[in-house]
Amino acid sequence: MSNLLTPENICQRYGVSIWTVYQWTSKSLIPHLKIRGMVRFREEDIEKWESKGAVQVNLL
Repeated sequence: MSNLLTPENICQRYGVSIWTVYQWTSKSLIPHLKIRGMVRFREEDIEKWESKGAVQVNLL
């Protein structure tokens, strides 16, 4: 089972603001889960997303 990351973990990982992370989630630009109203990210899904080059496109 993969680790769950918080929005803050994603901020640190990509050097973006929390606002940017929530914009990505609201536009479904990053794979995420909502668990009891909290946004979380499966590390496995994020790694797949990175390997597809989605990060480079979204950071521009």
